[in-house]
Amino acid sequence: MSNSKIQEKIIEKAVEYGLNPNAKGYVASNTANLISTVDSWNEIEKELDNGQGSELRPDKNGITKFNAVHSSSALCVNNFGLLKSRLSRFTFLNYSSFNEATFEKKLPTGISKPNLDFYLENEKVLIGIESKFTETLEKKLPNKNLEKYLNRKELEYLPKSFQKIIKSYIASTERIHLDVAQLIKHSIGLLNAGQKNKKKPILVYIYWLPVNWVHFDIFKQHNIEINEFKNSINEYIDFVPMSYLEFWNHYGVEPTLKESIYEMRKRYELKI
Repeated sequence: MSNSKIQEKIIEKAVEYGLNPNAKGYVASNTANLISTVDSWNEIEKELDNGQGSELRPDKNGITKFNAVHSSSALCVNNFGLLKSRLSRFTFLNYSSFNEATFEKKLPTGISKPNLDFYLENEKVLIGIESKFTETLEKKLPNKNLEKYLNRKELEYLPKSFQKIIKSYIASTERIHLDVAQLIKHSIGLLNAGQKNKKKPILVYIYWLPVNWVHFDIFKQHNIEINEFKNSINEYIDFVPMSYLEFWNHYGVEPTLKESIYEMRKRYELKI
């Protein structure tokens, strides 16, 4: 199945859920793309507006990225937005008692300030979450802007062997589905923050899949690329990949998120 057909299925699912997107899959407003359990939108809106992705600002053609039914930012907000008001009741990756939950969190590397889609912190751990929806359908070079991270004094806090990972992806000319460059930058930001705060850094990569993804090469290849990256990076940081299907299955029975994940399945779970 082509990428465009998958996009069409996602739009059909949104319509089935009760949304009214235009032919290109955009709803009329930011809030029209939210599920009912997101109860802290005013706070979330400020955090998104402070991010570098311009999720809420119309571009020169009047298109607002967050308003797309295939928006990974909206997908992330719909899944985790409820935690803004119920954080003390949430356990994630066997960690609890979180004191911060922030969208579009900036963690400086010393060279740049990449934004994490969502961020959790407690007294022991920093958890950065990168969310993907349909971005994984397209292939990209894994070395975008990575050259500036080579042999920099600002990154002396990194193990010297970390440079080998950067160099290996810079040298690659093969387009892949996984945005490796972005994940490397997030890893660096989390490692920097972890050292400064004496807390364990964890990078979570959470991504959408159709329920029958095993029948499609595009999703299987993405999974291979995830495992390859995990094998290369886990020496330096805990890298935890999970699909939204896995997240819903595991946390859908937890009282804090039960209602929200029920809505998530209605909104985003589909067979193609």
